[in-house]
Amino acid sequence: MVTQSIAPPVLSHPAGSPWPLIDAARYLKVSHRHLVRLIDADKVKTIRFGRRRLIPAAELERLALEGSN
Repeated sequence: MVTQSIAPPVLSHPAGSPWPLIDAARYLKVSHRHLVRLIDADKVKTIRFGRRRLIPAAELERLALEGSN
């Protein structure tokens, strides 16, 4: 019997650093557009770095474990 891991695959990313939206979407296995909708609905916290929006590593871990609800 083959079992699948529940945790999303690990991408090569420096520990603790914020994630670009496209990488975060891949990590969570959702579309970029869906992630933007969650951000617009204030379900996901982001930080601004210039014109870029990034997701803090702790927020991404929360989403991976709990989901967006």
